[in-house]
Amino acid sequence: MLEIHGGTPRDEEAREQLASALPDDVEVGEPDEVGVFTVTVEADDVDDALTIVWDGVAASGADDHLLFLEHPELPEHWRSRSGTPGSLPGSLG
Repeated sequence: MLEIHGGTPRDEEAREQLASALPDDVEVGEPDEVGVFTVTVEADDVDDALTIVWDGVAASGADDHLLFLEHPELPEHWRSRSGTPGSLPGSLG
């Protein structure tokens, strides 16, 4: 994952809030020099792991400060959850 604002105090707080919102067995690593950090989850498959972290981000309100990075083995993993313009109910297009 990535701290959006380069490790500001609010980004650090958001990472800590994410860690608190996740199950106890999930490990949230320390950010590197550009704000990239890992989240390690035990799950049945990748989709379950992503859902656990996705739910943690939502529960912690950290979505304005933390981003999912694309993993080389999971290109566009977020796309199935995001939809496309015009695909949401009530949208134009």
